[in-house]
Amino acid sequence: MRLLPLALLLFPVLVSSPVLAGQKSVTLFMDGARVEQELAAPGGYLELPLPDAFAPGSLRVKAPGGTVQRVELVPAEQDRRRSAELARLRERRGELQDRMDALNRREEIFSAAAKSQSGKAPRKTKANPDPVVTLQQGTEFALNQMEAVYRSKRKCRLALDAVERELATAAKGVASARIWVTGSKAQVSYLVSSERWTPSYDLRFSGEGGAELLLHAKLPQREKGVQYQVVRGTTAKPGAVEPVRGEFPVLARYPLAVTGAVGAQPPERFAFAPVEAGLPPGEAALYWKGEYLGSAPFAGGGSTGFSLGP
Repeated sequence: MRLLPLALLLFPVLVSSPVLAGQKSVTLFMDGARVEQELAAPGGYLELPLPDAFAPGSLRVKAPGGTVQRVELVPAEQDRRRSAELARLRERRGELQDRMDALNRREEIFSAAAKSQSGKAPRKTKANPDPVVTLQQGTEFALNQMEAVYRSKRKCRLALDAVERELATAAKGVASARIWVTGSKAQVSYLVSSERWTPSYDLRFSGEGGAELLLHAKLPQREKGVQYQVVRGTTAKPGAVEPVRGEFPVLARYPLAVTGAVGAQPPERFAFAPVEAGLPPGEAALYWKGEYLGSAPFAGGGSTGFSLGP
């Protein structure tokens, strides 16, 4: 009987356990990306915040060794826990803004006091036999108070900036996915429009008739511990999946049959046999005998020339 209260206390904790990240991979297309991740589901339940760039209708869920019982998408504004956190942060922001307003008012008061003290003419009286010292003390007091206000304002501003960052993080995401499974794991995947790979080329001329075209995949900023792969196609018409390493991997190399070059050494315009069809357009960097000469747009598949100039 003594264990029952403890079990009742632990039950909400188990049910609301945060999502634990497992293996994660990102497949980059030319118009978006598919995120795939294995997640822990303690007690057969998990909640997954979906990013702002989540593509509606793209969520897929599997339960390794079990069954997916239910999936529910909750709009961000209807997520009670997120709403409560946003309300707390907005209240804190309001308190800090009130504090900053009060500090600004104190700064005005002590600034005016310092100016008033410095503008007074020393006048000796019975009550004030040494007016110069009195004025100096008054001015120093006002200045010390202003320094204290500046320190407080700096701390308040830092706290405000931190709350704004927390608010921005808490407000991210269009929805949360609530997932019920039999078992303790779930595999989820969904599309996002915020990440993609960009075609980038190297045109390398040896100066002795040999030339090569390299197709690179320019990747977005990579997340540590995540596996990345590239697909030469779109999310609607994907192609073969190619694992990649580094931030600027080479996807393919093609020999170029040069038919002409125009301009002084090094040339700025080149003509060559048509390159392989199907290559996407992108930015190309020109190299002559290993020296970088500049970059310009490259038309991709079927191109028969390249120029740095207009």
